[in-house]
Amino acid sequence: MPQAQIGIFVDGATSSEYVEFEVEPGSLTKLSQLLPLFEAEQDDVGVNFVVGVRPSLMQQIAADHAPENVHDFDTDVVGTDGYVIPGTQRDLVFWVFGGARDKVFDATRHLISLTRQVVPGTRVVDETEGWVYQTNRDLTGFIDGTENPTTIEQYDEAIVADGKPGAGSSVLLLQKWPHKQAKWEALSTEEQEKVIGRSKVDSIEMDPKPETSHAERTDQDDFGHIVRRNMPFGDVGEHGTMFVGFACEQKRLHDMLESMAGVGDHPRDELTKYSNAETGSYYVIPPVDAFKG
Repeated sequence: MPQAQIGIFVDGATSSEYVEFEVEPGSLTKLSQLLPLFEAEQDDVGVNFVVGVRPSLMQQIAADHAPENVHDFDTDVVGTDGYVIPGTQRDLVFWVFGGARDKVFDATRHLISLTRQVVPGTRVVDETEGWVYQTNRDLTGFIDGTENPTTIEQYDEAIVADGKPGAGSSVLLLQKWPHKQAKWEALSTEEQEKVIGRSKVDSIEMDPKPETSHAERTDQDDFGHIVRRNMPFGDVGEHGTMFVGFACEQKRLHDMLESMAGVGDHPRDELTKYSNAETGSYYVIPPVDAFKG
């Protein structure tokens, strides 16, 4: 079984950098160009990173490591009422994270500089800082990641199984969701809980969940389980949730987005009235072995 990028599963980070790049056509022709990123000495112990490649680019340069039926986020997801979850597909992504902001900052600068050397013409198009809020809550005040698989289950849910195309790879959905904080905070706690479908203090699921609640529209028992590594981002003026979702198949992620947007028979997720996606890209996270030749 190829060695997956283990950073997908490393917990305990309090600081993150999400860096998305555009790559000049023809400048990244093989994954081994990125091997120096993994071989570079990291003076800062405790910093991890994950590297992902645009699905269509992955199919061009290393098709053997691309999961089945993987595609770019190059078409918006549009609900029946016209609500849009946009696709803003980029070519390359780094997720750098650790327990100290200064170490993550230095490691990110180093990795960006190294990338510009090994893949000429690479341009940073988005860099976002993530940070921890109240240990495990997002900026709605609710606990995030309640439905995450257990530690034992996470590998099987996030990584393509041995013997399948793209074995050892994962599919990442990365999105920036700014919050309409004033509108959200105008709701009572009871109203917020109906939007989320869980209690605010201890994250107990409602029974039954409101049909338009976020918990119902993204129920992993319906769509398949994913591993979420979300973090808040932004400052006092503008902030929200950086959605970081890994899955062994892209369909799980895309079906959830369609459910949230209200595609087909699905009602629209009530949470989308208080937070709208600003960016959206899918990435293949190849196994470490794929970068070796």
